[in-house]
Amino acid sequence: MKAIILAAGEGKRLRPLTYGIPKPLLPVGGRPVIDYVIDNILKCQEIDTIYVAVSHMKNSLEAYLAHHEHPGVRIETVATLAWETGGDLKSVLAQKAIADEAVLVCYGDNVTTIDTARLVADHRKNVGANATVTLFEVPGEDAPRFGIAEMKGNRGRIVRFIEKPKAGETESRFANAGYFVLEAAALAGVAMERFKIESECFPKWAGGGKLFGQIQSVKMWIDIGTLESYRAANRLVEEILPPPPQAKKQ
Repeated sequence: MKAIILAAGEGKRLRPLTYGIPKPLLPVGGRPVIDYVIDNILKCQEIDTIYVAVSHMKNSLEAYLAHHEHPGVRIETVATLAWETGGDLKSVLAQKAIADEAVLVCYGDNVTTIDTARLVADHRKNVGANATVTLFEVPGEDAPRFGIAEMKGNRGRIVRFIEKPKAGETESRFANAGYFVLEAAALAGVAMERFKIESECFPKWAGGGKLFGQIQSVKMWIDIGTLESYRAANRLVEEILPPPPQAKKQ
């Protein structure tokens, strides 16, 4: 099975940090952000190939990945035009001739913990699904920052998906965690252009009964889209890291 990391953003809101380093390589808790994403992906042992959609400073990311290999898993960068999540995803699928299989899709700027093996297993149970999205519960005041899913029953079917809802638009608190399994064929009829899959496709699929959600208990979830959130991510990770080993007395 293949995974795709969407990491083509230039990181303009993170300047001046991203003048000299691509956003996926910014360190959080002493590790590049992309390492946290790869760790989550590798929890699913079915993954044998990871494609990283990249535009800004592609060579730097390639050099890093070349020196950090993962046995049994091939990692390859794919040049895209930074056409938002949908456009870049569509580009990777086309360039790699992926048409009739499910792929694991991950945002490249989130620091979190996701059980991708469980996500993939659940997607296979969702008959007729175009996608299965990992969801986590957020406080009500944070809902407008996320894509929010309204679910019906206990089978995981999403009946409504609202990207960044206005205050009072929904009572749901289940937010898109940035990890989803997608049937590549679901994008076959979508034009190759700039678009956001969360606002252009997810609401339509939800309305047609083809979007499912899987709720996970997430210990932490922080995006690094701004300088403020990047600093917050480092503070949070430092708080949960184990203390350094004490030197033995001679």
